[in-house]
Amino acid sequence: MTTITTNPSVETLSLVAHNQIPVVTTELLAQLYGTDSVRIQQNYTRNTGRFVEGKHFFKVTGEELKKFVTSLKIVANSPIEVSSKTRTLILWTERGAARHAKMLDTDQAWEVFEKLEDCYFTKKHKNN
Repeated sequence: MTTITTNPSVETLSLVAHNQIPVVTTELLAQLYGTDSVRIQQNYTRNTGRFVEGKHFFKVTGEELKKFVTSLKIVANSPIEVSSKTRTLILWTERGAARHAKMLDTDQAWEVFEKLEDCYFTKKHKNN
């Protein structure tokens, strides 16, 4: 489970990347879209055929998860923390975030996704 450390604004989010690709966690995406993380998880579960690992999301476990958590510590003002009890973490790419905005189909989700496109997913990863 991840927790959000502050109430983030898309425009001021620090970039979090996996394999040099900007990503967001389920919890952060839910908070930004104005919904519960359970709703994001349900969208994924009910539409697994519409999400491709490596394209729409990354499923991070084991040593890869440990490295990701370590990388979060060097991101200034990282909007997320990962619990030491977390064994699997889903990281959504721009394309995955777009799918969720489409499934939620709320004005807030679409407005936030547009801001994510403009202000977050276009940032360059500075740590690699």
